[in-house]
Amino acid sequence: MKKYNLLFLLLLSVSIMGTYAAENKNSKTKTQTTTAKEPATNPKVIKWLTWDEMVKLNEKTPKKIFVDFYTDWCGWCKVMDRNTFEDTIVAELMNKDFYCVKFNAERRDTITFLNKQWKHVPGGRNGYHELAAYFMQNQLSYPTFTVLTHDYKLITPLKGYIAPPQFEPIISFLGKDYWKPEAGKNLDLYKQEYVSPRTTPWVQPQ
Repeated sequence: MKKYNLLFLLLLSVSIMGTYAAENKNSKTKTQTTTAKEPATNPKVIKWLTWDEMVKLNEKTPKKIFVDFYTDWCGWCKVMDRNTFEDTIVAELMNKDFYCVKFNAERRDTITFLNKQWKHVPGGRNGYHELAAYFMQNQLSYPTFTVLTHDYKLITPLKGYIAPPQFEPIISFLGKDYWKPEAGKNLDLYKQEYVSPRTTPWVQPQ
């Protein structure tokens, strides 16, 4: 009888260990599956796209477009990146209403766009890209930002460094389509009336 009891306990122990191992394996699999999911986009960080990425997304879901035309040697472009584009309030406004594109105005590749080949043009310091010149209306100063409709019509250019307190109401005005004549809005008046969602004043990074 003792032998049968020992055998029963041994079989029961093996069964319990097997069940535990299976559950543990399933748990790991579930954890790995969850971890493998693509992380959600952080609305407080601007989702910068390449030109080609923007065009593909815009074909599927049309949206206004914000293009940052910069150069590698432009110091104020870097200050704009550090101060304004890293501001969380600015990022939320831009992600909500625009596809945001970083575009090196001196890039050397050829872009096929609107049934045309847009190329790099040598000259000056590093030359310029035809597509940048087109949207910047041939005024090659940096930084320059252009805001476009979903069908690539220029709404307005914005030039030079703009700190968050000044940039925030501008991008809000453009994002809400108050620039349209039928909206009957005035940017200067909107700036005066604008109430920022930020709870603490912006302080320039040192």
